[in-house]
Amino acid sequence: MPTKEELGRRLRTARFERNMTLKEVAARCGMSATHISEVERGKTSPTIGALQRISKALGENPSHFVREDNLPRVKLTRAEDRCRFYSADRDGSPISVEVLSPGLPSGCMQAYLRTVAPGERKSITPMIAEIVLLCLRGMVRVTAGSGESSVLREGDTVQLQIDDGFVSENIGEEEAEIMSFFVSPTLFTI
Repeated sequence: MPTKEELGRRLRTARFERNMTLKEVAARCGMSATHISEVERGKTSPTIGALQRISKALGENPSHFVREDNLPRVKLTRAEDRCRFYSADRDGSPISVEVLSPGLPSGCMQAYLRTVAPGERKSITPMIAEIVLLCLRGMVRVTAGSGESSVLREGDTVQLQIDDGFVSENIGEEEAEIMSFFVSPTLFTI
């Protein structure tokens, strides 16, 4: 079990990585910002219930903060160790992406690579997240939930909030390849 100082450091680091204020965490977990601050500074130990509520507000499992080992701050993924992640779009159509970086245990970012067939269209489910899409080859139209549309060609990027979802569509005549950098307080479990 980590010391109360180490537990506080881990909680504060997770909050900073999610770009959250003490007041935002307090509002999400129903506790005072003063108490959360005392926990983060190692001045007091949270009860099990308080740790569960703070962890939930941060989008983590409480065990993440009380593990014996130190959380890694660097993670290397070798090309041969990459895996595929499968999901579905809003219409239930399968989405398969190559996981370039599954994310750090206390992190908020993941990277993916997706090949898009000509004419393929995917409507991505809304979530509290931000994404940067980099077109490596081909031509893809990306339409934000707000209706704003951008056409990406090789080397182009677009960054968008996806709380209203978005649609990506290969509008070229050849296969397209898109690299995605996904940032969210809650990452996909891979």
